[in-house]
Amino acid sequence: MSRRLVIAVDGVGGDAGPEPVLEAVRTGPPDVDLLLVGPEAELRERLGAVPEHVRLVDARDAVGMGDDPVSATWGKRRSSLLVAAEAVRNGQADAMVTPGNSGAAVLAAAVRLRRVPGVRNLALATTLRGPGLGPTVLLDIGATVVAQPEWLVEFAVMGAEFAKARLGVPRPRIGLVSNGTEALKGGPAQRDAHLLLATLPGYAGQIEAYDVFGDRVDVAVTDGFTGDVMLKMYERTLDLTAQVAVDAVAGAAGKRAVSAAVRAALAADRGGVLLGVGGVCVVCHGAAPARDLAEAIALAADCVRADVTGRIAAAFGGARRAAREEALL
Repeated sequence: MSRRLVIAVDGVGGDAGPEPVLEAVRTGPPDVDLLLVGPEAELRERLGAVPEHVRLVDARDAVGMGDDPVSATWGKRRSSLLVAAEAVRNGQADAMVTPGNSGAAVLAAAVRLRRVPGVRNLALATTLRGPGLGPTVLLDIGATVVAQPEWLVEFAVMGAEFAKARLGVPRPRIGLVSNGTEALKGGPAQRDAHLLLATLPGYAGQIEAYDVFGDRVDVAVTDGFTGDVMLKMYERTLDLTAQVAVDAVAGAAGKRAVSAAVRAALAADRGGVLLGVGGVCVVCHGAAPARDLAEAIALAADCVRADVTGRIAAAFGGARRAAREEALL
């Protein structure tokens, strides 16, 4: 892609207000242009001199972390979330990034960008890495809290296409997260999904949480409740592990080096990529610092360049054609 990409950034949705976003805008990736979305007068005053690669887009409303996603989406029609999504839909931006209310972000993207035809429920995906291991895509991490078996199959297809497009994995191995590898393990949704997934190319069976780092699979599929809990427990454990390692190293320089090494080797993507909508949307933690937000902007640009959305649309288009052909036999 020869032209510069444009990323719409929700400027006011995070826990700490605009400041982390403004710092990310000042120091973020130099190879993309940004639409900073929020109350224009406030953002302009806080930002000071507007960088050349940044354009302000006015949105008078903000969706708070405590807001009900449905009420806020429909009641705040000029929210920074909806305006950012509209910019992607209208072609003003190639992708959007938000540290805002996750439920409202998912709904705003679904409303403005629409679902990919054939996708019934959306999934947020992140990528986990370990020393000596290939990356593993984990989804869903919070978009669809309770998932039916058929939806878990959709997540598997989307996760596999994401792994192909962004990570370059030609034939992704897919695992279904459960409390054991035996076919009888898991709840009703997992057991039924296991039977449905058995026909999917690359399906390796049910896996346990530690298999995510065991180089057994490239895509780990679960419902949004389980995935969110898994990711947050992992991130907190990672923080504590890093602190133990840092405390064992004498000197400030050594501590900084250990922290950087742990983060580089083990940290998950600094945002979840929403799969199943007609555009790229990256949702960050509400408390994401400027560094994480800058990485999320770069992640969004990577997904645009890899045509993640197009790959997923093509996969579901192919599935619909196959179903129609089978019905005619």
